[in-house]
Amino acid sequence: MKLMLILLFLVSYAFAQSEANYKVLKGKLHKAGTVKVQILPEPAKYKVQMDYDVKKKDWVPVPSKLLKGKTVMEFPEEFKTETGYQHLEKQKSMEIPKAILKFVKRADFGNLKNAYFIQVLPINKKTKIDIIYHPSLPSVGWEKVQITFISKIPLLDGYELVAKLN
Repeated sequence: MKLMLILLFLVSYAFAQSEANYKVLKGKLHKAGTVKVQILPEPAKYKVQMDYDVKKKDWVPVPSKLLKGKTVMEFPEEFKTETGYQHLEKQKSMEIPKAILKFVKRADFGNLKNAYFIQVLPINKKTKIDIIYHPSLPSVGWEKVQITFISKIPLLDGYELVAKLN
């Protein structure tokens, strides 16, 4: 019985560590929002799913349904730990399915010492994603995710959404 309880606790703990919740900071066109990032349980792959729900300001002419959804990013398996970020730091950039990863710098960010700053440049060229990673953080280890939109629509081109770990 004790063994069953210990196993149940370990499985629950592992599941809790596989997801993190973020708050979307207020912007010019949106009031707030939430992002949930979770590691998908797939053997031999490292897939990260981002569920997002952004609340637009009332006067913004964008359908609300476009501001809620999910996206999945696939990283090399070594990104489950700091090893992937160390490898990226040495290589400076690497290609992953549907994107290019770029190492930007290592620096302190708030209480995080020597955090990794990286960029994800999707091949579709519709966004640029800046991520701050630190191995002491839960789930994927991301403290901050900043998405910059690249668009032919002037209102959206260069627009930024910033999500910070709760």
